[in-house]
Amino acid sequence: MGRKMKANKSMLFASIIIMILCQISTVNSENTGFQEQPGFNEKRVLSFDRPTLFMFGEQTAGPVNEWPTWNHANNADEGNSDNLFSEDGLIVPGNPNNGGGAREFTFKGCIDSSCSPNNESIPLIEGEYVTGSLILNIGCNSGGCRTDVTVTLSMNGNDLQSVYMESGNAEGNEDKYEFVFDQAKFTDNMIPAGAEFDIRVSFQKPAGTFDFYELYLKDEFTITFPMMPEVVYPIPETDFDPIDGNWKSPYAVSGSGFTSKNVQSNTIIMPIIAFTLLTTGIIVFSILSPPLNWAKIPAVLLIIFSLVVPVLVAPILTYAEVNKYQNTDTDPNLYSVPDLIGMQTQKSSFIGDLVAEDNFLLWVDNSYIFTNSLKNNTNEQQNVFGLGFENYEDIIENELESSKHGRMILQLYFSILEIDPSEGSGILINITLVNDTTTNQIVPSFATQKDGNKVFINEDNPRWVVPQDAITVIGEKVSWRLYPLLGLLPAIGLLSYGIYAEIKRLESDDEEYEEYLDVE
Repeated sequence: MGRKMKANKSMLFASIIIMILCQISTVNSENTGFQEQPGFNEKRVLSFDRPTLFMFGEQTAGPVNEWPTWNHANNADEGNSDNLFSEDGLIVPGNPNNGGGAREFTFKGCIDSSCSPNNESIPLIEGEYVTGSLILNIGCNSGGCRTDVTVTLSMNGNDLQSVYMESGNAEGNEDKYEFVFDQAKFTDNMIPAGAEFDIRVSFQKPAGTFDFYELYLKDEFTITFPMMPEVVYPIPETDFDPIDGNWKSPYAVSGSGFTSKNVQSNTIIMPIIAFTLLTTGIIVFSILSPPLNWAKIPAVLLIIFSLVVPVLVAPILTYAEVNKYQNTDTDPNLYSVPDLIGMQTQKSSFIGDLVAEDNFLLWVDNSYIFTNSLKNNTNEQQNVFGLGFENYEDIIENELESSKHGRMILQLYFSILEIDPSEGSGILINITLVNDTTTNQIVPSFATQKDGNKVFINEDNPRWVVPQDAITVIGEKVSWRLYPLLGLLPAIGLLSYGIYAEIKRLESDDEEYEEYLDVE
């Protein structure tokens, strides 16, 4: 870096052009080399460990509004970026940038969307702001030059905020401008997936012959986002890779060692159909069957009433019990799987706004249950039961409806149970959050390093075990559902009596008929 030499510029102008032409092939070769570096494009992407955008540009002989400008999150570039933009007041024939006036440069998001945050929303620290700084040296020999600068931050083509500064404001460097975008709003404190940021800077070029400006780039012009530190999980991300185009639970994958279990169904369609068919069949049979005197009608009614509870009423009661947990909006302390995995990482929280000492219930529809014997953290084999979550597949696959943080904690803390839940249609997990002083992390009380029970799907792939006292199985068959079938006993008694009476009547009619024949 350094100041442009003014007195010699005209004399060296032709030489510089020749030198530039001679370097073109070398520069192109260097660019190709940078582009071919493995992982270079990935390092340009905003991410947890790359929260800063750097400004780059190439000063050409054309008008200033045609100088290429761009930004990305790698402080190194392909090799064609200058260290600074610089102009002086020297009048050069044919130079489209002669004279003073407004200067505005827009540093665009990366080419081919490579500045998007890896297609994953990135949480920001609540209450902290996007900050930045630049160095602009205004060389004013004519007097009265303006030193004000305006910087604008835009996301996906929409301006978020502009900051105006009358002059440099950094302590110890009057050419350094430091600024804060304290009004730039992000929904849910989140940089959305696919976001591209443009940074626009405008100022005045001084008009004096010996005036100049130097706008420094790369490390000297940056924008930094207050990103949450990335939470590192012990679960491999391959557990969330799609198989044959769809996500499947790691417990359902072939070779996992888990076997599936049948689960209590939760539907009222089949009970209604079954009761309707049974009732229709009983009524039709009673109509077509021979009359059995007065005992027939009460027997048929008793049969129908005895079946209505176990076949129809009991399943409806179970369905109603399960259904009241399906809508979690009515209870602020009740969360569903979509509620949980839709929240994001926040500073000093378990997830979302859930913090230590919070107590809440998690409702899980356990349509898919698997079982296996795994080694736990005491080096013993333990029979455990895994929640498959395949019925939440569409949400887990959708990165807009679920967060990486949410998907990870669902698997790590809530996918392995100590007891078999397959006798019900769902479960409630009672969760109290605590601060685990060993790791300084907020975790469920059953998942502390000191007291928690942990099993391993395989080496370096752990799951915390939800204990029995934290689980309530919902939707089990009601224990008294078969008692009404006792009503079949008097119904059978009435039918038996009716059949006996009918047989006696027929025998009596036969005897009378035979006596009649004898008289004849």
